[in-house]
Amino acid sequence: MVIDIDAVAVAVALRRLVDDDLVCGARAILRDPIHPGEACLYDGVDERVRRATATGRMLARDVQRLLGVSPGPILRTTGGQPAWPIGMVGSIAHDDEVAVCVGHAGVNVNIGVDVEPAEALPAEIVDDVVCTELERALVGDDLVLARLLFCAKEAVYKACFPIDASFLEFKDVWLVEPSSRASSWLMATSTGRLVRVRVARDPRLLAVARVLTSPVPSPA
Repeated sequence: MVIDIDAVAVAVALRRLVDDDLVCGARAILRDPIHPGEACLYDGVDERVRRATATGRMLARDVQRLLGVSPGPILRTTGGQPAWPIGMVGSIAHDDEVAVCVGHAGVNVNIGVDVEPAEALPAEIVDDVVCTELERALVGDDLVLARLLFCAKEAVYKACFPIDASFLEFKDVWLVEPSSRASSWLMATSTGRLVRVRVARDPRLLAVARVLTSPVPSPA
């Protein structure tokens, strides 16, 4: 199999963002066959989404092996999240070109990951959908930073949903310590969670979120 150099670079960047107790990886989106046990996930799904989702789950099985968990089909919970086997937790994300996954051997952590192309976020959704007033002042004209914030909030949602079962809007997640240069952000949620998010901008926008247990400040 040909190794896609961008996926390798993404994997290296992702490794820098995760704690030592986590396993992670990245794969280029491939035309691989669907796992027979996951065929039910793809009824009526278009080819692009099918390929990306199947690649993400293939990568998740790689992560399972590294964690010592027997790999198998990864279906969905009633909330639409990946249904992880007993003994591990994880998170999967993809864009149109690469899939990423982080995993932990145990159930005592809550983690989330997201990936986005390093491109500007459409200006029309920055104010209305993604940013609080303070975050908008931080972003300024840097719409790639706006997409990184979008990416971080997606990762926070993935980390928090398994414990809160709450569908967070983007403005239900906010920066506690706004800084455009930081590689580690502290974020809070309307459900009372405090989350550390580590981010990278190259070669793709990446965010890894981990739920903490501290008092939550008011929204910015």
